[in-house]
Amino acid sequence: MRPSEAVKNFLEQKKINHMHITCALSGGADSVCLLYCLLHFRKQYHLKISAMHIQHHLRGEESLRDENFCRTLCENLGVALQVIPVDVQAYQELHRLSTETAARECRYQAFAAHAEGLVATAHNASDNLETVIFRLIRGTGTKGLCGIPEQRDNYIRPLLKSSRKEIEAFLSEQHLAYITDSTNLDTAYTRNFIRHTVIPLFSRINPRSSEHAVSMMTDILTQEEDFLEQTAKAVFLQHYQNHTMQHLEALHPAMQRRCIRLFLEAGHIQPDYFMILKIQQLLSHGGKAEIIRGKLTARVSQHILFLEPLLPEIPELPLKLGENRIFPEYLVTAELVTKKNPDEFEKIHTLFANSALDYDIIKESAVLHSRKNGLHLRPAGKNHTISVKKWLQTQPVSERKFLHYLSGTDGRLLWVQNLGVSETAAVTESTQNMLILHVHRTDTESTSDYHNSDVY
Repeated sequence: MRPSEAVKNFLEQKKINHMHITCALSGGADSVCLLYCLLHFRKQYHLKISAMHIQHHLRGEESLRDENFCRTLCENLGVALQVIPVDVQAYQELHRLSTETAARECRYQAFAAHAEGLVATAHNASDNLETVIFRLIRGTGTKGLCGIPEQRDNYIRPLLKSSRKEIEAFLSEQHLAYITDSTNLDTAYTRNFIRHTVIPLFSRINPRSSEHAVSMMTDILTQEEDFLEQTAKAVFLQHYQNHTMQHLEALHPAMQRRCIRLFLEAGHIQPDYFMILKIQQLLSHGGKAEIIRGKLTARVSQHILFLEPLLPEIPELPLKLGENRIFPEYLVTAELVTKKNPDEFEKIHTLFANSALDYDIIKESAVLHSRKNGLHLRPAGKNHTISVKKWLQTQPVSERKFLHYLSGTDGRLLWVQNLGVSETAAVTESTQNMLILHVHRTDTESTSDYHNSDVY
């Protein structure tokens, strides 16, 4: 498509008017064409146009030539220009990236920090073809095959329907000068290799225009991807509950993968295909899989998917009055209540019966710990013993790993969070000092309404 037509159509479709657009200007054919076309429609759409040149300092004198060309061009066109220097080499070494990736990240950081309004980049149909081929070779799904988006956040690509040949023909017709980056011919760069070696082979198969054929494909896939993503989000909400996903095995495998991805993203995890595949394989038979080495495990139990952080070995901790902590995000507060006011004492016991222990019995011999194998508890007032392993099946799967247990020095259980107090440590009429245990996350307030000063 003729560049001026492509830009006009884009501005119309996106309803862009009365806006400030910062044109990313390298001095190459694509960006010069984009700047010229935006200026051509400036009055018609009431646009404020400025330009920004990112100085990478990667090519010595040639980099300075590019900067000077952009300064002269903008001065002649009456366009305000910002030149932003970035240190690509230092950034590359710090983050261990390729030169291409480091330069790209530096550019977008500069745009985010200094650009006003919308940022127009000069990606075209040829760039889109190269991107699709690159992703195809590396492995991708439908989202990757959608190519370069016309707009993402405040970044717009008005030339995406014009090929590089059409852009160069337009510049020749308008007698507009531009510069050529010598590194564009270096096939050591993957994108250049695709441009100069792979795409000519595509052109043999489709001499008319491989760019426009792929552009049609990406348009179709973009709409279908949008539909599938909307559907997946609705399905995700139907199966998501309390930081878990339930009964995903009933879904189509394609929908399973999308819901797993959304689930991981909801937990601020950037998933890859292999991570999603590991989890998907758990849906049929249950089990667990480590998805972030040394840090995170996914588990499926009773058709419920949840994430478990891999915690360091949890040490036993002698219980003391005040704050106790064995899990980083939880506190166990132990409060002593003395029987100076029998009525108040009984009121507190009734309110916190599930976590009230006879302090005269346990004194300082109680040990706080995480779950162990083979634990059993005979709850106060019951004439039978409960297996902790079986009881845990009634608890929310995402919380089981963080439950607290209190045992005596002889190893017998005295208290289990959410289950209750053992018969041997229960408060009786003869109890003079009562211990109340409160468990709460460190980012919430304590659930206790009573403190030592209230009952002494």
